[in-house]
Amino acid sequence: MTKIFAAIAVLATIAMTNAAAAQGKTPEQIFQEVSRSIVTIHALDREESVTNLGSGVVTAAETVVTNCHVLEGGVSYAVYSGKTRFAGTLRLADAERDLCELNVGNLQAPRASLYTGRLRVGQRVYAVGAPEGLELTISEGLVSSIREMDGAHYIQTSAPISSGSSGGGLFDVEGRLLGLTTFIIPEGQNLNFALPASWINELAARSGSKLTLANREAVHDKWHSRSAELRAKKDWVGLLAVTQQWVRAAPLAVPGWLALGEAYGLVNRPRRAIVAYNQALKLDGDSYDAWFGAGTTYLALNQYDRTVEAVQEALRLRPSDVPALKLLGAAYHYQNQRARVREVLGRIEKLDSNAAREFSKKYITN
Repeated sequence: MTKIFAAIAVLATIAMTNAAAAQGKTPEQIFQEVSRSIVTIHALDREESVTNLGSGVVTAAETVVTNCHVLEGGVSYAVYSGKTRFAGTLRLADAERDLCELNVGNLQAPRASLYTGRLRVGQRVYAVGAPEGLELTISEGLVSSIREMDGAHYIQTSAPISSGSSGGGLFDVEGRLLGLTTFIIPEGQNLNFALPASWINELAARSGSKLTLANREAVHDKWHSRSAELRAKKDWVGLLAVTQQWVRAAPLAVPGWLALGEAYGLVNRPRRAIVAYNQALKLDGDSYDAWFGAGTTYLALNQYDRTVEAVQEALRLRPSDVPALKLLGAAYHYQNQRARVREVLGRIEKLDSNAAREFSKKYITN
């Protein structure tokens, strides 16, 4: 009987050990293990002032990967491991994927262990980063979705990612690096995204020598293609995620801000859409698409005076544009300015009789 009890005890111990192994490490263990592989990055201008900041992950000796948008505006980079400062030098850059690599001389931090295998929706993950350059934090969540793009995948997770934590790590229950935390959609729940660790292995082959040498036209063509594919699928959340990534990768590109404005409109976030269109106009005050997009959005917000102002700017650029004229007439209609509505109708009649009939049925009242 004693032998039977002993055997049962051994089996119970094995079962508990296997159960613990299946559950993986505790959050505390994960943080203690991976936190030394996470660094804070400051992008500095010529006066050594911080222009941008974020996080990074150590992936090899004297090597840190991060999002390229973390480095925007910097002519030099300060990398902090704990409280020790190191100088970082840009070595590889894939602007399209928003993935950059820094050489950090004398950095002795342990490298993260990459996992590039298949992920499962529902598996537990941990995001570790330094929000706004503060102390490292850890948050827990699940893989919410996997969005396929260019033969790889963006990881959507419910693990909260704080603003300023871009470039931090997303880890599994074994402490393996699954991806880099990249961006969030603040209006939604569980809309946090990471780019996959597999892209780190492809960085050298895809990189330009410098961020400034990236082929921007080719990059934008691919972003356009991705956006068009998601529009065709009517995947509006996916479109918003991609366009947010686009403007982070190329913040001075008007097409990205226009696409972001459209995406916010499609998920019924008009106030965010206005911010995106206004950013496009800061970069190009003669963008018809930005003025028209802003006008359409102001109309949705019932801000008719601003609709008129925006559409008049669009018509300054394209005086015979029927969609802009129809939008202007709609704004006048809701302002109860009947004479101006009829004036707009007359302008449309000279350009497109079918459009004029449609406009008259909708906005002309006897």
